[in-house]
Amino acid sequence: MDVGGIPIEMIISQGIFAILFVWLFADSRKESKQREAKLLDQINKQNQSQDRIVQAIERLEKQITALQ
Repeated sequence: MDVGGIPIEMIISQGIFAILFVWLFADSRKESKQREAKLLDQINKQNQSQDRIVQAIERLEKQITALQ
C-alpha cells in the first residue's frame, strides 16, 4: 500500500480519534483505580465492624456461660 496516496485529511481525522481513544482509555483507568481504592476502604471498614460484632458476641457468650 502506498502511504503517499493517503489524503492528509484522513490521517488528521484518524489521528484525532486515536488521541481521543488514548485519552479516554487513560481517564477510565484512572477512575477505575480511584473506585477500587474506595471499595477497598469500604471493605476494610466493614471488616472492622464485623470484628467488633464478633468480639461483642463472644463477650456475651462468656457472660451467659458464667451465669449458668
